Amino acid sequence: MYYYIRLLKNTPVEAVIQEPFKLVFTITTDLTEKFYDKPCKLRCQTVVRTPSTIPGATAADTIMTIMSQGLSQGYSLDYDPKIGYCSVDIRMAPCMTPYDECQIVLSLDPAPYTANYPGAKTLVEPPEYEILPAWSLPIQLKPAPLNFSKKTKHRKVNKKYLTDTRQDLVERYFRLPPHLTGAHGRGRSLLVREDAREGFMARHIWDSGVFMTKYLMLADSWLSKYMEESRQKGTEQRTVASEEKPLESSLAALSVSNSSTLEQSSISSGIEATVTEATPASTASCSSSTRSQSRKRVCLELGAGTGLVGIAVAVAFPELSVLSTDLDEALALMQQNVDANQALLPNNNMEVGFLDWAEKGRKVEPVEILLLADVVYNDLSHECLLQTILDYSDDRTKVLLGYKFRHEAEQQFFERAKEYFDITNVHQQDTMQLFVLTRKSS
Repeated sequence: MYYYIRLLKNTPVEAVIQEPFKLVFTITTDLTEKFYDKPCKLRCQTVVRTPSTIPGATAADTIMTIMSQGLSQGYSLDYDPKIGYCSVDIRMAPCMTPYDECQIVLSLDPAPYTANYPGAKTLVEPPEYEILPAWSLPIQLKPAPLNFSKKTKHRKVNKKYLTDTRQDLVERYFRLPPHLTGAHGRGRSLLVREDAREGFMARHIWDSGVFMTKYLMLADSWLSKYMEESRQKGTEQRTVASEEKPLESSLAALSVSNSSTLEQSSISSGIEATVTEATPASTASCSSSTRSQSRKRVCLELGAGTGLVGIAVAVAFPELSVLSTDLDEALALMQQNVDANQALLPNNNMEVGFLDWAEKGRKVEPVEILLLADVVYNDLSHECLLQTILDYSDDRTKVLLGYKFRHEAEQQFFERAKEYFDITNVHQQDTMQLFVLTRKSS
């Protein structure tokens, strides 16, 4: 389980240096059903982006610099669980440069949980669960116009001078593991934006997605081992030939489009099981496919939401063509997230598209990998979801399903799935599990 710093009152689009704006935040679980119940200190910092001067850097490459004196009131904030939220007036310090763009970063302050000398014990226990930092969108800084009052001689801000609009998104960063820094550089992170407002479930990130993202990018994850084994085998049906169809053709072959008028109503859930020692070889017990022709290495993500898991897989495994799908309300933000990570996707091996699980009569090709995170929470969608998985899979397809238990009705999906799939639990972290589903021999 994870906790998230959530901005209840987000940052403005524009701010005047030395003039306050209010920021309200809390710390909750992904569904906001539980607030963090321990007092803690948070760091509030300002970050300024400047163009990168590294040879070969593109216009999209920037260097983030933490401005230690960027806030007039300092950077330490107290979170009181008895209140349930924190409200603070933010002032940009005079050292900040007008017309620059800066971001506000809220994160857990590690100082109370670390000792000042070797061997010392801290007086405060660190949080049991990880608390994910929140990054605001860039704020345009402006100098204050000089408008002095005759009575007070104090400067007043002309409200018409500002665009009084609040941001509706928040950014989350996920640092790449060490084995990926050789390809992308040290300190690089995956960036995903989510909706900061309540009621936009398809535009939020959820525990299973974060869990899958952090695990699948590791060098010793199940997917990393599977991909390494497939590279070594070099079988004809898994080889990417030079005459293969481009990614756009694969998208069309999968019956995935870019527009629709339907609305989405689901996100996700799963099953309880004991973790077993599993390897890619142990889950590949099904008979080989009767298809003799080669097929492109396509990874299809269902119910992708923000696209977090698909982006992570596309970055970690550039030989895969990743297609992340959802309903219309999620596509614009998902595409925005893909565009924000283009520096990590030099092969342009990811696209987004519309896919409705309720579509009837699909005639599509099976894919190599199916990704699903937090997709079984809605029991009304189970049959449509299962049929979609069956449509896009065969006995060579690996279905990776990230799950966090939320209610008993989720078990119905797994009972039905057992009729068609062998289900293996390959990784678990407290209440979150990763299952690999493989089609049973017919």
